[in-house]
Amino acid sequence: MILVIGGRSKIGGALVDELVARDQQVRALSRATESTKFPDGVEAVPGDLADIGSLTAAMGGVEKVFLLCGPAENEYRLNCNAVDAAESSGVRLLVRSSILGSSPDSLATFPRDHGEADQHLRDSGVEHVIVRPNLFLQNITETTIPSIDAEGRFYANAGDAKISMVDTRDVAAVAAVALTEPGHEGSEYNVTGPEALSYGDVAAAISEHLGRNITYVPADDDATRNALLGYGLGDWFAGALVGLYQDYRRSGVDGYAAEVTDTVERLTGRPARSLEGLLAEQPDPARA
Repeated sequence: MILVIGGRSKIGGALVDELVARDQQVRALSRATESTKFPDGVEAVPGDLADIGSLTAAMGGVEKVFLLCGPAENEYRLNCNAVDAAESSGVRLLVRSSILGSSPDSLATFPRDHGEADQHLRDSGVEHVIVRPNLFLQNITETTIPSIDAEGRFYANAGDAKISMVDTRDVAAVAAVALTEPGHEGSEYNVTGPEALSYGDVAAAISEHLGRNITYVPADDDATRNALLGYGLGDWFAGALVGLYQDYRRSGVDGYAAEVTDTVERLTGRPARSLEGLLAEQPDPARA
């Protein structure tokens, strides 16, 4: 039995599908505010990362756990709760979704919190795999494109940084291999797309897809923070997102965020999905 924590996330949902396709017994944790509807054959169980008792109950009879915690101010503690519950429950393998560049010494909130959670997992007695995906390509289709204004402009505080953005389905496929195939225990996988893209590159790809000129406009951090707050994000989340893109700017055109790995192809046997491929899956803009 495999327990998926974070099954409502993009990665978690794709992972559930991957595991079902591999004929695995799957149990998915569901908070009280979330839907309990998962694919046929998947057992939904109540639980919350803030409630270690519910995690221990959900792990009863479970051999393996996938752990993905969404952005939260207490993200480190929530991840520790799951790791501790897995250890006390005798879970045989825990695969944790982290972030590329994770380090307890990072200046950015997300990589720092993930780095501390990664270290807690390493220090535990739980056999584990750490999967570190880069920024998600789906952010382009779900956030960037809808933000394009009437003059064809979109804004981000990324400067000229290059980022090897990855499709969430590829991250799920890597996690599925780690969970179901032997020999991955103790591994840490950086999971990226096939190329490092600047937001200027993203604008060019969107222009080709939409058939009109789209322009990326670098924004400053304060304007970005205010825009995020205007969209309804809280102070902590807005600040953490601004800080992540500050970290991308520090990474520049050839730093950690631009790293391109062969993890997807090496583990799954097929190339990592590209931005062009994802855009091609979108509805025909001429029919919109």
